[in-house]
Amino acid sequence: MEPTFSYSYSPPYVLLFVTLFFLFLWENRMKKNDENITIIRYICMLIFFVFFGFRGYLDTDFVVYYPIYEAAPTLSDTQGVLKFFSNLNEDYLLKIEPGYKVFVIILKSISEDYFFLQIVSSLIDILFLNYFFKKYSPQYVLGFIMFLVFSGLLIEFDLLRNSKAIFLFIYSLQFIKDRNPIKYFICNGIGLLFHSSAIFYFPLYFFLHKKFPSQLVWGAFIIGNVLYLGQIKFITPIVVAIGNFFGGVYSLMAEGYSEDSLYNTGYGITMGYIEKFFTFILFYYSYDKIGELIKDEKILNIFFNLFFIFTVTYLFLSEYSVLIDRMTTLFVMSYWILYPYVYAVIERMFKLVFTFILFLFGNYKMINANNNIMRKYENILWDKPTITRAYYIINKHLDKIINPKK
Repeated sequence: MEPTFSYSYSPPYVLLFVTLFFLFLWENRMKKNDENITIIRYICMLIFFVFFGFRGYLDTDFVVYYPIYEAAPTLSDTQGVLKFFSNLNEDYLLKIEPGYKVFVIILKSISEDYFFLQIVSSLIDILFLNYFFKKYSPQYVLGFIMFLVFSGLLIEFDLLRNSKAIFLFIYSLQFIKDRNPIKYFICNGIGLLFHSSAIFYFPLYFFLHKKFPSQLVWGAFIIGNVLYLGQIKFITPIVVAIGNFFGGVYSLMAEGYSEDSLYNTGYGITMGYIEKFFTFILFYYSYDKIGELIKDEKILNIFFNLFFIFTVTYLFLSEYSVLIDRMTTLFVMSYWILYPYVYAVIERMFKLVFTFILFLFGNYKMINANNNIMRKYENILWDKPTITRAYYIINKHLDKIINPKK
């Protein structure tokens, strides 16, 4: 019988990280010799595509997405399509946005194999990441590494709908800079058709490009730490009120999460908290140097403001673990860009220290975040994962993973 927790599940993730780490070193060597890094980009994208696109049934969200894909009609089934959108066949479809339904129907019309959904979904994400890091990151592979270390596994394994909203927002950042509201709201309107969380991106157009006062930044950081460390609860009634105001799916989600102790319990002092505390100090200490390298004040403000929102969200929503997971993931792309800029602006000696810490921290994350049986990696290119076994594993082990102290 396979154990619920075992470090024997972690090696594939460690191998992925170490491979990217050596690609990062190779990229630096090529840049030093003024060589073109196109081959590096293609290798990096291919590695990600094979690892994520061809994965088996990992984590928990296949429990939602597999039945949806199985229930989805093809384009040739007109009556089935009408039923699929009218939610007459299954109650769980009530929470699925129409854009995702269209996406699933199109893919189902091409292939009835559920893994085709994962392959296409990951390919779309990787193309967006390639665009993002080519456009904004001074270190291409380091951007992918930061994606992997900070929320990338969650996004690829569990957020098939959310990820599209996130990446469409990433694409729309250029329209904040250019002050093009029509294109910005069209992009995020499409994102809203994939996941309701995209609603949080809409107000950002009006202020994300502006520099936040330092008093606001550091004041919120200090108050947030007091709330976090003191575990002062004030969010739950606000969440319920907002959910009731918007109604529909927002009200159902707010009430469901508020009543479930699994979701409304804070994290306490963890390695994640310590990392975020020192990252905040490091990023703002490097603000002026990063600004000299970016040379575009609006772009500088956009990424620092995203990071500020990320940090404040983490600290202020500490009583509500599901909000920490879901809300911070909406703004985590700031990490993927600002850490490569920190690396780019520090002195050579500190680059070595940064690289050493990155290697240790990345391996630590890969080992400890993937040591449960639901992360036991399988790939359809060389394994034969089955949905029956996947359901058996989740039914047998999920409670132990969620509540390891029981």
